[in-house]
Amino acid sequence: PHSIIFNKQGPPHSQSTNQTTSTIMIKQILQKIPGGQNVQAFVGTSILIGLCAIPVFGKDTKTGHDLFSQEKPQAIVESESKLRKDYMDTKKGQQQQQQQ
Repeated sequence: PHSIIFNKQGPPHSQSTNQTTSTIMIKQILQKIPGGQNVQAFVGTSILIGLCAIPVFGKDTKTGHDLFSQEKPQAIVESESKLRKDYMDTKKGQQQQQQQ
């Protein structure tokens, strides 16, 4: 079997750092927040969730026109209400003709 020989300084160089510079930078920024580690984790998580929500709440599309929308588009709602109104008007017209 293969074995890896470690020197006294730690694991081989390829495995020594799994952290990228952005991860280190984020840790440095979070450490500047006053409070304990729980407060820092809460603030960091809140910022991350807020950044992920920007595309959802910052969209410029009409109701019902985005990819995962469960609402009807405004044009369809308006056409359905117009059709409903036209249908009711014709029903009322037919009822009035039958009464005469």
